Amino acid sequence: MNLNYLNVIGIIMILFSILIFTTRFLDHFILNITYPFLEGSSDGKSVLLFGIMGSILLLYPLFNFNGRIMQKISSLHPIFKGDGNKYLKLVIVVVLLTYILGIMIEIIIRLKLGISIFTTFVAMDPSPASTSITHSHVFKSVLGDLISLLGIHVPGDIHTGSSLIHYTSPFSFIVLITFPLTYLLGLISLNQRKNRYKVILAFAITTTLIGMLDGGLFSTPALIGLSGLFGVLAIKQPFSLKNLVKPSFLIILLIILRISIGIIGTTVEYHEVTFIDEKSPVDLNGYNVLNINYVGNETIVKISTDRSDKTILADMVNRSKGNVSGITLSWNIFSWAIKN
Repeated sequence: MNLNYLNVIGIIMILFSILIFTTRFLDHFILNITYPFLEGSSDGKSVLLFGIMGSILLLYPLFNFNGRIMQKISSLHPIFKGDGNKYLKLVIVVVLLTYILGIMIEIIIRLKLGISIFTTFVAMDPSPASTSITHSHVFKSVLGDLISLLGIHVPGDIHTGSSLIHYTSPFSFIVLITFPLTYLLGLISLNQRKNRYKVILAFAITTTLIGMLDGGLFSTPALIGLSGLFGVLAIKQPFSLKNLVKPSFLIILLIILRISIGIIGTTVEYHEVTFIDEKSPVDLNGYNVLNINYVGNETIVKISTDRSDKTILADMVNRSKGNVSGITLSWNIFSWAIKN
């Protein structure tokens, strides 16, 4: 294949992702740049961003409708014939079904544990891994489990979420089909487009895939990715801003839904912490404990505090390491503004 300038950019991005993964000197710089649209606390998402997007820009010519691969695929059945928008629609369908299944898995986890769906759950064995409906890691657990089985070394600051696999299996393994399917359909969807739209789609597909693994439907990468997918699909010639009204409305609805879920699930009177399979009492020194209740293998603690959810959860995880199999924490969306 003859390389064009998009292919060259793709190669550079892939090499850059390898550089980020194998070195540490760029971490702070890259995190500052990518955090607004990746929400990454480590360089793992940055590695995925440059690696996946680079590979899309490099490989998309192989799936040109006039090339050998697509001609052979198209000859199998008329259903495979079409244009770039047909495949882009398929990308959107697969992505949305995956995101919805992720939310369903979150609900199933909580139904099995007998806890509210409006909680953050942390699986503790062998290392802490959190997940919630509004920021889901259920499919990330599959990637983490696969990395563990293959014995691949991952830097300590990159969280794989493998501890959650005990709670997300077997439904979460569908991502082993939908992730590569989204990638492949995405490559084909770049057909018959101007270069600027190819770059937008490559970025949108990449952030969508990242959101699929880390964050779920309501995460920033997912919302940005879906914005790009819906936006490119809606664009007509000649270009008009009116084409973007419907996709913008859909993304605004998702943002409103995300905020609404956070508000509906919020408890402001107290924080409720549940320790699952507690071996011995967790040290709660420093907290104003309102009530402790024991239900089966769960210890349910209500505390009054002015600390944020994030601070409390991190502290409880540290206090209970090696002592519990899981922790849940109720939400208080308003506490995220608290810094301590």
